[in-house]
Amino acid sequence: MYKQFKPVYPKFQEVVDQCLMLIDNHGDWDNNRDGQIAIQTDDNSEEDWRAGTGKSKSKTAHWEQLFDKLQPSLVGSPIDEYLQWLDVPVYRARLMLSREKSCYSVHHDFSPRLHLPLVTNPQCNFLITKPLQMFHLPADGTTTWVNTKLPHTFFNGSTEKRFHLVMIVKE
Repeated sequence: MYKQFKPVYPKFQEVVDQCLMLIDNHGDWDNNRDGQIAIQTDDNSEEDWRAGTGKSKSKTAHWEQLFDKLQPSLVGSPIDEYLQWLDVPVYRARLMLSREKSCYSVHHDFSPRLHLPLVTNPQCNFLITKPLQMFHLPADGTTTWVNTKLPHTFFNGSTEKRFHLVMIVKE
C-alpha cells in the first residue's frame, strides 16, 4: 500500500521553506476548501500556478503526464533540486493543502503518488479502504510511495492545516 521511496532528503527544510513561501504567495483558495498549487505545468512559457490542479476532465492517466515542466521561476530552486534528487521522472507535482477538520471522498487515482509531507501532525491519516489500512506520513524529509490506485481517502482530524508535495510517478 505504501513504502519508503527515498530516505530523508538532506535539504528538506529548504524545500519546506520554499513551499511555505509559495503557499503564502499563490495560495488564494477560499477558507472552505482544500487547495493545490502547481509545481509543474504543461507549458513552461509562462507560470500557471493552477495548471493540472483539480480533477481530470479527460479521465485518463495520460492527461496527468502532460504536466512535466517545472514552473519557470522554480528552475534552480530547492524544489527543483529535490525533484532532480528523486532521480525518476515525476509528473503533475503540486502542493496540496488539507484544511483542518476535513476529509476527501473515497476515490482512486490512475497511478501511484509520491508524497513528501511538509507540515502535518499525527491526526492526519491516509485510509486505504480495500484492504483496510490506515497510516500517517510524518514530515521528516522522507519521500513515500503510495498506491493511490487503490480506493482511498485522507482525513485531517486536527485543528491545523496539512501540506504535502505530491507527485505522480509511473509504476
